[in-house]
Amino acid sequence: MTDCTYQDCGRPAFARGVCRQHYDQERKFRARPCSIDGCRRASTRKGMCDVHYRADLAKKKPLCTIAGCSAPQKAHGLCDKHYQRKWKHGSADNTRARDWGSREKHPLYKTWTWHKRGVPKTMVQEWADDFWLFVDTVGEKPGENYRLRRHEIAKAIGPDNFFWDEKYVVGDGTAMSREERAAYMREYRKRRPRNVRSTQLKKQYGITLDDWEAMFAAQEGRCAVCGQVEEAERYANLAVDHCHTYGNVRGLLCNSCIRGLGMFRDDPQILEAAAAYLRSKARS
Repeated sequence: MTDCTYQDCGRPAFARGVCRQHYDQERKFRARPCSIDGCRRASTRKGMCDVHYRADLAKKKPLCTIAGCSAPQKAHGLCDKHYQRKWKHGSADNTRARDWGSREKHPLYKTWTWHKRGVPKTMVQEWADDFWLFVDTVGEKPGENYRLRRHEIAKAIGPDNFFWDEKYVVGDGTAMSREERAAYMREYRKRRPRNVRSTQLKKQYGITLDDWEAMFAAQEGRCAVCGQVEEAERYANLAVDHCHTYGNVRGLLCNSCIRGLGMFRDDPQILEAAAAYLRSKARS
């Protein structure tokens, strides 16, 4: 194989006695300029440079068969956008919802998602399914310092069970900072422990502290499962047991029993199987 005829090149010849680099340089030098006005690139095909040749080729292609699309076809009668969409989603139609992107930017979107994600479910199904119905019903947020709350804690938030409440405001209407609110609540819990406990029970289980005390008295201060005696002054000793499916309160249990029911997933069949297992393994 001969070397390039250019002086001091040293690369092997590609064609016409010169290497590939010098061959391309000579080809461009001999080529006519692009026929498009203002273009200084050398012509490669049909008197045009590569850029203008591809642009001219795209103009001559038939348009996409999708109504309203003016892009040239790429394959199967579709432009690149609709072809890729059909390849990924199985349809050339737009699969996005009409309100795609607009819900996330709405000022009430975070409020809606917060209540929608409540466990147990704290939003009625009609609001959970339709964000815009939720927006039309609750209206605009009165101010940045407001939050959406429920009149009845035991019921899901809905068209007949909501109101806007101002955050960090005490009974006399004085606005407080987050730190002042935290200090105020600490003092409030010390002054009114029964009110705080009753509010917690109402929010979590739909019962008041009076209801809890009536259940405690009916069970004679004993766990409804194992019969362990608890002190009436320590309200946290007997925990409220409720159905996770329907939400109804079943009774008061000690910490061990209520954990045990949870571990057995509140399934009577599993508990019966566990009891049968213990009996079968008991020593005679």
